[in-house]
Amino acid sequence: MEPTAQTQDLGVPRGPVAERAGINLYSEYSIHAQHKERLACPGDRLEAVVAGRVVDLVKADGELVEVQTRNLRMIVPKVLALAAAGHRVRVAHPIAAETLIRRLDPTTGKLLSERRSPKRGELWDLFDELVKATRLIALPNVSVEVHMVRVTVIRVRDGSGSWRRRGDRTVDRVLEDLFSSRLLSTREDWLALIPRGLQPPWSSTTLGAALGADPTRARQVLYCLACAGLIAEEGREARRKLYVPAELTRPW
Repeated sequence: MEPTAQTQDLGVPRGPVAERAGINLYSEYSIHAQHKERLACPGDRLEAVVAGRVVDLVKADGELVEVQTRNLRMIVPKVLALAAAGHRVRVAHPIAAETLIRRLDPTTGKLLSERRSPKRGELWDLFDELVKATRLIALPNVSVEVHMVRVTVIRVRDGSGSWRRRGDRTVDRVLEDLFSSRLLSTREDWLALIPRGLQPPWSSTTLGAALGADPTRARQVLYCLACAGLIAEEGREARRKLYVPAELTRPW
């Protein structure tokens, strides 16, 4: 969807010129293109063809960067193919730590209202996506980098949007700022998400308490790490599964 005039030229640094145009550039909200430009440095290539596939960003040192704002499962085949061909691939995933919502008049584009969303994203939101993309975890040549960002969501009330939003339709999502990042690459990086002082076996209850997160979110973390072979199930406590580091697994 084309960005609106209200969302363009927001001071996001300009990066290298894209080598290819098409669906990779024009079927995305502004945040996707802006995020690529944020990560680009002199000597990097945008929208470049590598091994027959268009890659968001090719770094000067040869690393390939794919920006994926949602639906991580959609890029798994592409990432696996590039990694298997010997390329280093980094998946950059922005999470909205702060969101400003602007509602525009659908006819004039005039700003009608502006408010801050009470919802604040956190690192653990990554696992909402990873439950369907667990093959990205601790895979050779593959890293996942989480970026905590501030975004502006542009909506128009034209009646075509969700009833939950009273008919508001999202027309663009704009990157305003990037606060911090965390790179997850090696087995140790991923296991370090479990607090150091929390002794195994782990359950969704004990991990959730240690993380200050809901047990459901902790269950997602344990499930993803188990699917990646980093931890393994070892018994149960009542109805809750217990997990230990994979190398500590005892034979049944």
